[in-house]
Amino acid sequence: MQTAEFQSRSIGEKLILLAGASLIILSFIALACFVSVSAVSLITWRTSHYWNACFLLCSFALGGWMILYAGQLRLGGGVFVYRNNVLLLFFLIFAVLISAVARFASPQRYVAIFILVLSLAAFHIAVPGITSPNMLIRLLRNENITEPPRGPHA
Repeated sequence: MQTAEFQSRSIGEKLILLAGASLIILSFIALACFVSVSAVSLITWRTSHYWNACFLLCSFALGGWMILYAGQLRLGGGVFVYRNNVLLLFFLIFAVLISAVARFASPQRYVAIFILVLSLAAFHIAVPGITSPNMLIRLLRNENITEPPRGPHA
């Protein structure tokens, strides 16, 4: 039954599924690299030369998610936001920030952080609300994100 459901999807939907699946795999590889390089750096108290690969992997994964979500929203499709995806996105943002600090020397470090902040601002404009702390809190509370937020008096 699922194969018939998959076969009835359009080519665009199949491409989005393929892009999403490949981004999930890339994100987990990037996060595994981040965790392992972080652990090695903490154990040895030295900055590893593998931070370059970690920074690149995490940046490509984060950029891929940003492009996928912005493309889905701007091309007329809806963006389905799940708790795991948002947590993965926030962890990738954290990993890119930490790996940029560990990877680059002082002048380039600030440029990399500035580029990260600019890209997050552009992503927040392209896909409103997905990176807001309110969205993260609502997803962590298992609230439905399609309904308006509840106030303190509701």
